[in-house]
Amino acid sequence: MKSSALDIRHLNVFIEDKQILFDISCVFQKGQITVLMGPNGSGKSTLAHALMGDEKYSCHPSVLSVQKESKKQHVSDSKIYLNNNDIMYVSVEERARRGLFLSFQSPTAVPGVSVIDILKSAVEKKEPKDFFQRTLKEIHAQSKFLHIDTSLLTRSIHDGFSGGERKKIELLQALILKPSFAIFDEIDTGVDVDALRFIALGMKKLKRQGTGIILITHNDRIVQYVDVQRVLVMKKGKIVKDAGKELIEEINKKGYGGIS
Repeated sequence: MKSSALDIRHLNVFIEDKQILFDISCVFQKGQITVLMGPNGSGKSTLAHALMGDEKYSCHPSVLSVQKESKKQHVSDSKIYLNNNDIMYVSVEERARRGLFLSFQSPTAVPGVSVIDILKSAVEKKEPKDFFQRTLKEIHAQSKFLHIDTSLLTRSIHDGFSGGERKKIELLQALILKPSFAIFDEIDTGVDVDALRFIALGMKKLKRQGTGIILITHNDRIVQYVDVQRVLVMKKGKIVKDAGKELIEEINKKGYGGIS
């Protein structure tokens, strides 16, 4: 196992007594973009939230599940390593502090809490108290790079923002926090072509900074603008295909029904 990696081993995920993900094993490297595709309900977002430590998802079956199917008793072998450290039982906040970032599919508005407030709180959990003042210049520079109106920075985060503005603000957070790995859950949905191009430019910049990117998407719009090293396809809670960028063309021709 390489030290700069997100290493998933035999990951099984449950919601109460229902198993959603089945024996997921995969290694993601820093500085690479991996696209995760699959039909609706295949488990892509579940994987993202499970990696982030969302308490809604359990990596162990409930007692009822074990009673129903004794074969599930082995799932306690699930492991998640971030940069060679076991984060299986680490909190969401600690996973973020250690370098894992999740951009939500539908970012939630937080009235009364500005974009600057969010970034200040996040940065100061990782760095000395005076570090944020030095970061303000970078926030404004990155906002300009992403074509974000700087007036949004002092407004309540995502409150009244357009789809494109919300997604660019999510990317801005990643650029400032510089995580080891960033998971973007459908960052390309609900945005126009201009916003999509700036989001793609931001991803390229994030990749150059050394961040490993997992991009969950349903189509190849954004893939046209970024350098993808790898494509994974999920179906029914399992990874069924692991290939290069050419797999996207195969999906476009055959649909997911032709991928196994």
